Amino acid sequence: MNRTGWKTWVRKTAVLLALTVLAGALAACGGSKDGKYHITVEVLDDQGDVKSYESSTDAEVLYDALLEIDGLTLDGYESDYGYYITAVNGVTADYDKDGAYWSLYVNGEYGSFGVESQPVADGDTYRLAYEVYEAQ
Repeated sequence: MNRTGWKTWVRKTAVLLALTVLAGALAACGGSKDGKYHITVEVLDDQGDVKSYESSTDAEVLYDALLEIDGLTLDGYESDYGYYITAVNGVTADYDKDGAYWSLYVNGEYGSFGVESQPVADGDTYRLAYEVYEAQ
């Protein structure tokens, strides 16, 4: 092999080695589409219909994970108690008008935290449910 052929072989080998190392690094960290938490998010709307989303995320709190989900939209505002959800997927809950609000359930139980402070755990199911307060 002459000197030019040797240099070409070294360059090609270096590029191949770099690509192999990069592919291994991406596989080790789960790649760009695979997070460490695999969660399900359900949205129960005002008509009683449920839409379900499967997601993999590295987000530590639910609010951040919700923002990553394609096809899921949130509207709301910051309140003294955290992020107050006013609409999910275009469905608005207006408590002042008819007592409607968006509630959060975690694995079928009423949530103890708001979406901004709800920790994300692998395998959990989170439900945003349109509900109407009815005084007793």
